[in-house]
Amino acid sequence: MSKKLATLALSSLLLCSMGTFALAAESAPTDSRPAWDTEIKHEQPDSQLYYGEVKEIFTGADGAVTGLHMDSEQWGEYVMKVFDQTVWINSGERIPGRAADVAVGERLYVFHSCVSTRSLPPQTAAYAVVRNVPQDTGCAMYHKVEAAEMGEEGLRLTTDGGGLFLYAGQETTLSAYTGRHIDGPDSIKAGDWIMAWYDAVALSYPGQAYARHIMVLDQAGKSETLTRSALVCLLHEAQGKPVVNFAMNYSDVDQSSPYAEAIRWAGSERIVSGYGDGRVGPDDAVSREQMAVMFWRWAGSPMLMDYPGLTNYSDAGDISLFAQPALAWAHQKGLFPQEGRLGPKDIVSSEEAEAILSSLRAERLPLEK
Repeated sequence: MSKKLATLALSSLLLCSMGTFALAAESAPTDSRPAWDTEIKHEQPDSQLYYGEVKEIFTGADGAVTGLHMDSEQWGEYVMKVFDQTVWINSGERIPGRAADVAVGERLYVFHSCVSTRSLPPQTAAYAVVRNVPQDTGCAMYHKVEAAEMGEEGLRLTTDGGGLFLYAGQETTLSAYTGRHIDGPDSIKAGDWIMAWYDAVALSYPGQAYARHIMVLDQAGKSETLTRSALVCLLHEAQGKPVVNFAMNYSDVDQSSPYAEAIRWAGSERIVSGYGDGRVGPDDAVSREQMAVMFWRWAGSPMLMDYPGLTNYSDAGDISLFAQPALAWAHQKGLFPQEGRLGPKDIVSSEEAEAILSSLRAERLPLEK
């Protein structure tokens, strides 16, 4: 290890990696208020860190973990939705973990999406679930590599929006989530997602830390949580990006924003409406029933009379009254599984919305107006 990196690792002006956790705590919710009670943030970090105890484990029909109901004294209750892209990390062993091993009562780190549903408790997408959390320091931390530069001291990785430099040298061990061989630190590139183990962060800006171990998360990219603006843009593009003359005056939509015209069009077509307080919530996460309603309106709001299909779902009682016509239509169209758990208030990913849109477009829906 070079003198600079040794000094960095041994300096008395260091914070333990739990300091990083504390910084994350300042930007995370401090109570369980719904998302619409908080200011919409257009500049968001790649993820937020939550630490809490597992109260309940949700599983699908195949027994696979689909969500974790968690509680924290500091952040309150959350439902962390688990997707195929969610990575599971055994921090103490520095190896990939297994979702099947998680247990009620276990305390976990969860790196999750910055957007959540407006339900209570809020639901959000889990990007990385960290088990076997050490009691002292050095827990695995989730980062996106924004820049990678090789210098005399080794590799310097820029993360956290330029707020943290991670150094990797000869003493840094490397691994890959899928088990493939990593040739060396210089194989880590900008755009990679990593888990990094480091004990301390220097009191400077940007913060600096020496990585003892780095795991490259070389599986498929993380599933992006679907937001209202993203879904509106999908529908607007599918409709040919029409330009409409419609008075749009939402306090949280800048006229110059890239989704402004899509929201203007969606408002004119009554596909979306504001919350009644002057906002439309472009960055709010979308639940499955909300997504169904927007697709249903886009398709012309077709009505099915006395359709019994929704009774096939084990959680049919969780479906909101306003969403029943849309979900009946979606069920009849085969857009969702035909039985089992629907999860009407679960947050959904962009991939799920794109798959539904592809299916509808294959049937040439909606009809030309």
